[in-house]
Amino acid sequence: MVAGSPAAPVTINGEGLKRRGFSPEQIANLKHAYKVLYRQGLKFAEAEAELARLAAAGQTEVAAFLEFFPRITRSLIR
Repeated sequence: MVAGSPAAPVTINGEGLKRRGFSPEQIANLKHAYKVLYRQGLKFAEAEAELARLAAAGQTEVAAFLEFFPRITRSLIR
């Protein structure tokens, strides 16, 4: 989710994830992935590597998030 002008990332849509049947653990994993990407001050490649490590550790929802990156055709707000 983004807010402001210019748009800036704020958080994930936790309520929407709950409605879609994500478990509290999965939502927590995605919140952590968001923090890695947007709040830890890492370069994109570093954040991507950390997300890949989390995905390899069995966090399938983070793996799906990570699989989105190669399909981006526009810029990613950071």
